[in-house]
Amino acid sequence: MPFQENQIVEIESSLQRKYAAFIKGRRFTLETVADAQSVTLGLILKSDDESFYYPVQGRIAWREEGLSLEKGADLLLDLMDSYFQEYLVSGGETLLPLDWQDFEVNDHKMQLRGQIQNLMLEKLGDKILASTQE
Repeated sequence: MPFQENQIVEIESSLQRKYAAFIKGRRFTLETVADAQSVTLGLILKSDDESFYYPVQGRIAWREEGLSLEKGADLLLDLMDSYFQEYLVSGGETLLPLDWQDFEVNDHKMQLRGQIQNLMLEKLGDKILASTQE
């Protein structure tokens, strides 16, 4: 994995501090998936009840881009951080598409996508549908 567990905790804490004035009680979580060719990061901003759930996913083919796994993950995380800064400072006006969008950072290609969800309502809807089918 590109980040150790203690690094993930530190990244999440750092983002909490950096954006404390903007996130209104929400919190960041970071997920990573890596293989021999690429790394995918999920940086999620969410409320405790998940009525606000914004997973931003990023991916980079680190080997194809001539990077180490760690350097690829770092570049991707920097891009995701920059996106969240723009999103939060703009008051939520800057959004990513549902499909992968290409970005280039330091001559390296990577992609981001995201979708704001209300998981609390989705789970409630699923529960209501399940109860009507019984």
